[in-house]
Amino acid sequence: MKRGAIILVIFVLLATAAWSQMRGGMMGRSGQQPYPQLYSEEESRRLDELIRIARGGQLYDDWWKTTVDTAKPLENHPLWKEQTANKRSGYDTYRCKECHGWDYRGKEGAYGKGSHYTGFKGVYEASEKMSIEELEGVNRGHTRKEHNFEKQIGNEEIADLALFMKKGLIDTRRLVGDEGVPIGGNPRTGDYLFRRNCTHMCHGSAGTGINFGDDENPEFVGTIAYENPWEFIHKVRNGQPGTRMPAAIINDWSEKDILDLLSFSRTLPRDTSEIGWWGRTGGMGHRGMMHGDYRPGSGRGFGPSLE
Repeated sequence: MKRGAIILVIFVLLATAAWSQMRGGMMGRSGQQPYPQLYSEEESRRLDELIRIARGGQLYDDWWKTTVDTAKPLENHPLWKEQTANKRSGYDTYRCKECHGWDYRGKEGAYGKGSHYTGFKGVYEASEKMSIEELEGVNRGHTRKEHNFEKQIGNEEIADLALFMKKGLIDTRRLVGDEGVPIGGNPRTGDYLFRRNCTHMCHGSAGTGINFGDDENPEFVGTIAYENPWEFIHKVRNGQPGTRMPAAIINDWSEKDILDLLSFSRTLPRDTSEIGWWGRTGGMGHRGMMHGDYRPGSGRGFGPSLE
């Protein structure tokens, strides 16, 4: 065997061994955990906690799309009968955000009016007063038996959800006013953050690479940022359930980073009529990130598929 071929074989063997070691480290509870061998024990514990907090945020958003072995409820939540204003039904009534809001303030926040109004309390104040164990107990029906989620999600999910509520909530009033207008924010810095983190193979330069709605009622990055900045903040911080979208919480983004990104994203097209000259390049995106792409192995469950 020639010397060049021998070197090539050695290189392939070393690369294969390195990848196997790295992949073994990544096979944690979420799939988003980067290479633990590069971190100290304390840093690894902190990273694991951030991963759990972000996963809890996705469970708060849409727990069925964040888990891989749960049944999707078809009936209304037992507590739904206590309100009549919100006309949604079925699984939507089981999503934490539908009762408690993207700003975590329920009837005292953005969901205090409009079609999402239920009259239920938020979770922000409770998170400040209650321990993690007490917050877990709420979702086990300890305070109200109708609020027991043990038949829907497992112990790890209940624990991660409580951890998110205790350590992952932020006071969105520092970032967004009551009418949904950002309080400050630097669009130029947000432009840099968007181009560096959001455009390539995902949302495209115009933020229209992924349509969260449909052809008749499209929803793009700019749509969400303008119409529901609280949802925008939550999804940027925690990621989009069932997709490969990274979580800003895991990457240690500051509230200022989130605010700058929000301020810039509100300048992006909100519907197809505003795309203009961006045209084709603005529409480039990654199909695997699509809202409805939940085929087995394609991303349902927290983090990227490792298959």
